This record gives sequence, C-alpha cells and structure tokens, in this order.
Amino acid sequence: MSDFKRKLDKMMGDTSMQERRIKQRVHENFRAPVKKPSWQVPFVTAAIAVVALFLFITFNPIEQLSSNEGSEIPYDPLDDLAQISALQKKQLLSAIRYEKFAELPHFDKVDGLHYVDREAFSLEGSDKTFHTVIERKANLYDSVVYKVGDIVRTMTNTTSHLPTYADAYYEVVAVPGDRVVLKNGQLKVNGKPLQSEILDYYEENGVTIVGGYDQLLNAREYFLINHFPASETVQAGTITPVHKIYGEVVGLATEENTESIYFAKEGANAYTAEQYFDLFLYDGLFGSGHLAQSLIDSKTSFTQTNRLGELFLEAAYRKLSPISDNRVEVRYQYGRAGVNEHVFYMEQRPNTGTWVVSE
Repeated sequence: MSDFKRKLDKMMGDTSMQERRIKQRVHENFRAPVKKPSWQVPFVTAAIAVVALFLFITFNPIEQLSSNEGSEIPYDPLDDLAQISALQKKQLLSAIRYEKFAELPHFDKVDGLHYVDREAFSLEGSDKTFHTVIERKANLYDSVVYKVGDIVRTMTNTTSHLPTYADAYYEVVAVPGDRVVLKNGQLKVNGKPLQSEILDYYEENGVTIVGGYDQLLNAREYFLINHFPASETVQAGTITPVHKIYGEVVGLATEENTESIYFAKEGANAYTAEQYFDLFLYDGLFGSGHLAQSLIDSKTSFTQTNRLGELFLEAAYRKLSPISDNRVEVRYQYGRAGVNEHVFYMEQRPNTGTWVVSE
C-alpha cells in the first residue's frame, strides 16, 4: 500500500468499496449501450412488404403470376388441314346464304376501286342475276383498311398452315395491333373471349374454330374466319396478310342493269385505258384468261404475271399519264424508299378503240 493511501485511510477510513463502485461506473460508461427490442421496427418492415405485394397484384393480375413460362407443346395443324381440305374438295366447307346480301346497296355503275365479284347468284323474288360488288382499299399498306365485322373476299392462300379459299366469304375478327390467342378452340382477342354474332352462329351450329396462335398482329395482318360455315364443320382461324385480301363486300350489281366493264363483252370501246388495264388484270385473276390475252400487245411479253393480284389490289397507288393521243403510261408509285415502282403502257388500237397493255 502506498504512503499516500495509508495517510488517506487514517483521515477518511477504508475507501476500498467506494473505489470499486467508481471503477464500475467508469467501466459501464465506456461500454456500448444495449438497445432494447422494439415492436415498431418489425411492424413497419412487414407493413411495407404487404403494401408492395398488394400493389404488385393490383397491376399484375393473378393469372399473370401463374402463367407458364417457356416452351410448350406446339399446335400441330396436319390433322385439321387434312379435314378442312377434304371438306373444301367436296364443297362442304361453306354454306353461303346469299339472302344475307339482299339489303346491300345496289350499284348502277361499277368502276374505280370497285369491281364485280365473278360469282353469280339469284335472290328469291327477283329474276335478275346478281354479283356482289367488292371494294379494293386505298392506302392498303399505310393504314388499317378493314375493321372488325367486315366481310371480305380472299385469294386461295395455302402458304399458311391453315388456308383461305377464293370461293368463301370471310369475316374480319381482329385487326393490326390486336393480340390473338387461339387454343383448343377458344378464341381470345386482347385477352378477352371474343363475343360476336358470328361466334354465336358457330356455337349454335356446332362449328369449331381450329388453329393455334398466340400472336400480336403486325401492321399488315388480319385475323379471319369463314362468314358462312357449314354446320358441324371445323373452320380455320387464319392470319391473313392484307395483300391476300381482295377487298370488302359493299354492295350488289346485276348483269341486267349495272354498267360495268366487268360485264362488257370483248370489243366494247366505251371505256378508258385504266378500265381496260383493270379488266386485263381481272380476267387474268378471276376469268379464263382468254380475254386478258386479247388485251395485251402481241409484241409484249408480260413479265409481271406473278404479281397480277397485287397490281389489281394496288390500283390506288397507280397514276396514268398521257404520252400521246393513243399511248398512256401506267405508273405504280408507293412513296416508300426501297420499294420499286412498276411502269406499264397502254396503247389504243385504231380499228377497235380498245386499249391493250404493253411494257
């Protein structure tokens, strides 16, 4: 014990206990404080998680959370294609009800972008021979030209896995920008089951839509189904590019009363160069082709035979410019870089007044 400590003890008595208490307090003051558990922190954390989950479910419905990701078993069109083709060959795929066209407007004259459908039919109570009038569309490649519910004619197109046929009438059920899902006979457009009169008719008559799609239609695609399906048949739901659709049904024409070059006999000379050019394309597409041969210059080898359908549909993209009294330039201009223009010439025969195609 130090001398100072002995003197201090004599003066104040034994201070050992006090010293130990002082050391203990100093030691406690230098230790990190121990936080007491609080109910607030876990409660707030849990509340944030619940709110986040609620917002996620609100903006992402449960069916999205549970949707399958990745590849699935693909749709196999072979059996459906065989069945549809067999029905078509036996003329059992469609049951066209021409009386449905009876209320369409009647055309006294068919020209311009309108043309006469080649199929003739009769209507009850009339002794006239009728044809539907089809409208080709302007701005074919630049806008949405058909709307849901339009009745259209198409070319026979077997390049897709389920075909369309030239002798059937089709109804537009989805347009560019729509998402089409067809699976196990159930058709949805933009996430909702499609509801329309045509689908009610399908259901009432035992008609099944076949095909397998989960696709956003691009700017030139339409989804079509047969407007006049035969009862108890399978029918293709098909995505069809706009250049395979020949136009919309807009009216009726009669062979007895309607003025049109499409009813004209060979040798008629009261029509323009452009009308004769249309007649040339029309007969090459829908007719026997004999008239088309008579409308082409004998010295010309027409090299665009594989584009007859497109040239006929693209009538709004062409412009006629007179070169002389009996010669006219026909130029297709699309207004897009990289798209080739097509140029033809029409020459008038001096002896008949008809116009013939030359290149």
